[in-house]
Amino acid sequence: MKLFKALMGQAAITLIAVLIQIGIYLGMGQLIEFSLNLIPWTIGDTRVSHIIMGVFNGIVALIVIVRLTIRDMTPDAKVAWVTLLVFAPVGGALIYLLFSHNILSRKKTLLYMDIHARGKKYMTSTDDCEDVLGEHVGHSRYLYNASMAVPHRYSDVDFFSTGEQFYAALTEELEKAEKYILLEYFIIERGIMWNHIEKILERKAARGVTVKLLYDDIGCMPKVEHTFYKKMRAKGIDCLRFNKFTPVASAVHNNRDHRKITVVDGKVGFMGGANLADEYINVKHPFGQWKDSAVRLRGSAVQNLIMLFLTSFDAQDSSRTINYEQFVPEYYEWYEESGIVQPFGDSPRPLTEDHVAENCILNMINQAKNYMYITTPYLILSHSLSSALCRAVKRGVDVRIVTPRIPDKKLVFWITRRNYKPLVKAGVKIYEYLPGFIHAKNYLCDDVVGMVGTINLDYRSLIHHFECGVWMYKTRCLSDIKADFENTFAVSELMTKETIKQTIPRRVASAIGSIFSPLL
Repeated sequence: MKLFKALMGQAAITLIAVLIQIGIYLGMGQLIEFSLNLIPWTIGDTRVSHIIMGVFNGIVALIVIVRLTIRDMTPDAKVAWVTLLVFAPVGGALIYLLFSHNILSRKKTLLYMDIHARGKKYMTSTDDCEDVLGEHVGHSRYLYNASMAVPHRYSDVDFFSTGEQFYAALTEELEKAEKYILLEYFIIERGIMWNHIEKILERKAARGVTVKLLYDDIGCMPKVEHTFYKKMRAKGIDCLRFNKFTPVASAVHNNRDHRKITVVDGKVGFMGGANLADEYINVKHPFGQWKDSAVRLRGSAVQNLIMLFLTSFDAQDSSRTINYEQFVPEYYEWYEESGIVQPFGDSPRPLTEDHVAENCILNMINQAKNYMYITTPYLILSHSLSSALCRAVKRGVDVRIVTPRIPDKKLVFWITRRNYKPLVKAGVKIYEYLPGFIHAKNYLCDDVVGMVGTINLDYRSLIHHFECGVWMYKTRCLSDIKADFENTFAVSELMTKETIKQTIPRRVASAIGSIFSPLL
């Protein structure tokens, strides 16, 4: 019975439907080739059918390669697509046409334009904070111009170095809700963590508190039943699925909502790496000790989180026009926090012109003078990021990166380890977190700037997903983030040229995977 349910689940059915479509397309190519092979003629010792197929494959590959050359795409992705076309011209061209473009329907495009216009007036400020940002003013200005991320002073930030700390603070704030609760998460899974949160949400909704929940459809497919959103609505929770997964082969499925945001009454907001599932609070241990992080915001910086959520939620159903006014407080409390807080969002092209998260990280690396510390579950870098890290070391910057010792995806782990070699050779210090899996996405530079959010150092986060982060300048919590880094270094192993060596099968698999990593 369990096997039958697994085979007949929504995730399995939609995946099978997509694979069938791809199989049909590829089968059509094979049918054409089979039909041509029926031609009996030859030119010398070469069959005419082989000549026709060779010319056809060459023309198809040439057309797609020319298109790739002039297309605005990262060089790493171009190399991956060209490699695929060399080995499988027709099949590669088909996959390229199906999965390389993010083409929105006219209706969806107009919807996003309308949402952008309505939300823009809430993402402006008369205080650009440039009088205190010093040499980092350009970084802040970039985040505002690229993603409408307003910088805020007098906002308070608390850093949580584990999922358990985040969970305790989250439930405490949810219990205080009087007006509304907004939640946006990549993964929700039934268990101790979610069941407790669901009871709070249900109780609050029954008391008249507005509760809105947005979850990624693909991210939650293996975790909750396909009628989950209906069950939430029955409990009084306004629930939507992000980018509903339909059984159609399309690149749109690449664009997942990887954000993790909670807002309570416009007064308190959370953002970080932790999803709403038991492994994030170490109730379950699928990959050893799970290390995560999050931040809690108070003050006007919460407004950025409000708008990130509302624009994402509004975009999932054109019939639901949200009155943004009811979620924006009349005033925000002022805190004695001396630094600048700038929450921002990143979206795949064409919704944003830049790769905002990647450029934010590059700006931090390029401005580093003393040290640059990073934790990331995956290390699949673009040439730009890899070069920036190596250049920083040559400037005398102490660059340290922490990755997991126990991986959640073996192939990605092998590719990650393969990427150690040029970095270690350049002098980058790479550590592996020995207790288990480190899922935290933290960045810290010179005790001056830091970032906590959902952004991994891989192509999926930096190019395909909807992401978010909090960039901070001289905030109080930077000392807590640094202490967490130091504690993490203490339980991690510094990798060397000897310890990064892999077996031949893994080296072969990681080499092939590295070529296609921009497409993973």
